[in-house]
Amino acid sequence: CDSEYSSVFLSSILHEFVHELFAGMKVLGCYQFRVTRNSNLFVDEEAVKNLRAKIQGELPQRHFGDAVRLEV
Repeated sequence: CDSEYSSVFLSSILHEFVHELFAGMKVLGCYQFRVTRNSNLFVDEEAVKNLRAKIQGELPQRHFGDAVRLEV
């Protein structure tokens, strides 16, 4: 690569070293997935002047909600 910077997907690194992550086990496959959770985050957009600041303030107090979608 001629560029000063290069990048690699984290998933590619995980795929390469999955046998070390699960040492002593026979890994049959390695697949990407994404879990979307219900955030239970409710913000009245009309009443809030700075929506970004309000959301940033709410995020640390939120708890992980139930899984609502699994993408494979």
